[in-house]
Amino acid sequence: MKAKFGVFADLHVDIMHDGQERLEKFLDACRKADVDFVIHCGDFCYPDEGRKNVTRPEMQPINIENALKYPTYANKDKIHNMYMNFEKPSYHVLGNHDCDMCTKRQVLDYYGADYDSYYSFDVGGVHFVVLDGNFTKIGDEYVDYANGNYFNQEGTIPYFSDKEIKWLEKDLASTPYPSILFSHQAIAGGWASLVNSEEVRKVVNAAPNKVLLAINGHEHTDRLSHIDDVWYLDLNSMSCLWLDLDFTYLGRYTEEIDEKYPNMRYVAPYKDPLFAIITVDDDGIDIKGVQSEWVGPSPDELGAKEDWSWCKDIPDLSPSIQDRYIPLK
Repeated sequence: MKAKFGVFADLHVDIMHDGQERLEKFLDACRKADVDFVIHCGDFCYPDEGRKNVTRPEMQPINIENALKYPTYANKDKIHNMYMNFEKPSYHVLGNHDCDMCTKRQVLDYYGADYDSYYSFDVGGVHFVVLDGNFTKIGDEYVDYANGNYFNQEGTIPYFSDKEIKWLEKDLASTPYPSILFSHQAIAGGWASLVNSEEVRKVVNAAPNKVLLAINGHEHTDRLSHIDDVWYLDLNSMSCLWLDLDFTYLGRYTEEIDEKYPNMRYVAPYKDPLFAIITVDDDGIDIKGVQSEWVGPSPDELGAKEDWSWCKDIPDLSPSIQDRYIPLK
């Protein structure tokens, strides 16, 4: 087997002022590496046409409040077309924030996707599976994230639905190849992981042909875990770390940028876009990442590490994705 791909997560075009430049650098690196395809692990952007948000006012986070109050200055169509018009196949994973202002179908239609929110494909003797953790559970019913409805739920809420888990079990059983999984939320467990991650890992562990690696975004950290002989890569954001209102900071960029992109004051941006070029062959998995630095004061300098009320057990904060090699023999 031999496959090479470029992957990033959490570009957040709706928050960052320089999403286009970040994506251009990623695509240029993928051209240079001659990848077989590119993929992102969610939170790319939400379409602006037909925006609707159903979050109750008392549950509405500041990023949604600002999205409703201020116009979008980023040229989303141009940025998205850059990605879709890349010379090699380009794939999408749905993230929670992609569904802040629309339904999953609206997002997929905007992406030009004629597939469902979970699907699979083969490249170079490797089976790749795209999964969707954007379900909440009300009673016994799984409900799609749509129009920011998931903000109305307290606590950690992402699920794979029962239907999706059954599909995954069948899909992994039907492929003759080893697999790599992509999702937005983590399957490995952790502060923002899927609620039913343990159930999903049982399916992963039982796959007739081995699952080599599962890659997720969402947590904006860089972490590699090994659970029951399966590797799990928590892929850092391409753009930033969300810090929230307690750590507001103005002055990283110009006054004009701070005014046009009001959510920028609540994040710690990375100077360079973070992404990985990953090569899989019979010997191992080679992960080439990007080392960067903070723009302005770091989260530690702002006191976020000591008092991040909604994320006490977050790993060490770093504006980077480390190089790693996972031997398979």
